[in-house]
Amino acid sequence: MKSKRLIALSLASFPFVAFAADPIYFRLSELLASESVKDFSKPEVTLHLTARVTGTFVEPSRPETYTRSALSLSPFGGSKRHCVEAFEKSLKAMIEDAVARGYDAIIDIRAAVDGKPSTDPEGFSCKPGYKTTEVALVSTFAMTEAAARRAAEEEQRALNLPERPPAANSVLVPLDALLTSQEAKSLLGSSITAHWGTTVAAYSTRFGPDDYTEAADTKSIGQEEACKQAALKALQSMVEEAKSRNYDSLIRIRSHLNGEYAGGSVIECAVGKKAATVTLQASLANKR
Repeated sequence: MKSKRLIALSLASFPFVAFAADPIYFRLSELLASESVKDFSKPEVTLHLTARVTGTFVEPSRPETYTRSALSLSPFGGSKRHCVEAFEKSLKAMIEDAVARGYDAIIDIRAAVDGKPSTDPEGFSCKPGYKTTEVALVSTFAMTEAAARRAAEEEQRALNLPERPPAANSVLVPLDALLTSQEAKSLLGSSITAHWGTTVAAYSTRFGPDDYTEAADTKSIGQEEACKQAALKALQSMVEEAKSRNYDSLIRIRSHLNGEYAGGSVIECAVGKKAATVTLQASLANKR
């Protein structure tokens, strides 16, 4: 028994060395055709590899990169399945964003290398990491002409609804009070333009729509002023994201409460005991 302990101690004294696995090449078409991808794909969103785009698309977004990782608990590092897992996580996040923003196609899907689209449109090499394996994908969201028409009709219908009374425990603030404020002008500055409701300048690419939710304390300034301050904070979040993504416009900005729009000339805030909370929806865009 003593000799066995000595052997164990002797082995433990040697430093453990993990050797990284060799790169593995994956074909994108084969990964997209797998049963596991079919399980989380959405029938309303079609997937198109670079150089294999079929159909006519409008409303293109700017290419976006999605990077996700898979974790390995093995002392010998990752394996092929970790590459597949990281790929599927990136693809799933991409599809979920497309659905949330109303796109029905993802085009020009390819791997990203060092933050740039790969020069190989057919596949990519993945080297399983010791603990973490990452796969980055880049793509562009787009709409078919039919989807764009349906989205425009639905948007027009929603924006043309008659103004309704405020919901329970909410307050309405005139939109003009925000637009004409010096705070709003200062936030936008000279580099960002804002278009509320249906008034939209021509644009080349857009990103969104997304919701921006902020709150402000009502204790010292009252409900209406707190609503205005919360809206300004939401506007600031939009401006910061637009600048970080190199967009110059905020379009189709509107206020909603639990998915219900109060109208194009007001902002609606939910009011609690201590704060007023607003949700503004908007898309980021670049002028033509």
